[in-house]
Amino acid sequence: MKRLTLLLLLVPFLSGAQNNVTEKNGLYLDSSGKPFTGTYQEYFENGQVKSQMEIGQGLLNGQVKVYFPSGELNEIRSYIKGEKSGRWETWNAQGVKVAEANFLNGKKNGKWYVWDEKGTLRYDMTYRMGEKSGTWIIYNDKGLETSRKEY
Repeated sequence: MKRLTLLLLLVPFLSGAQNNVTEKNGLYLDSSGKPFTGTYQEYFENGQVKSQMEIGQGLLNGQVKVYFPSGELNEIRSYIKGEKSGRWETWNAQGVKVAEANFLNGKKNGKWYVWDEKGTLRYDMTYRMGEKSGTWIIYNDKGLETSRKEY
């Protein structure tokens, strides 16, 4: 019984400790002002998780998940040492994927796709180290190609 009481007393303290992480100019600091390392979560007023971030030495490092107030997943982002890196994906409130992007060393790099709210592909784009590259294709609301441009 003593262990249960101790655990119940510690839970509010431990969960509150995460709220002491602050962000200043892209650096996440703990309550003593030192760079934070760990998983940090922010919450909506309704208690649902708003975002969950993997942080290393004060920088976003790994996945960041962003949620709607309903608890449904809105975005997955990826970082390496504070820079955008890897695949980013976005869904609307109905769970339909509406965007996919790729980054390398903080720059747009690779395929980018944009879908409308119904899930119809509208844009197919490519970037190479931040510059437009390859063939860009635009589709109409029926998914038919309407234009194409080479970069």
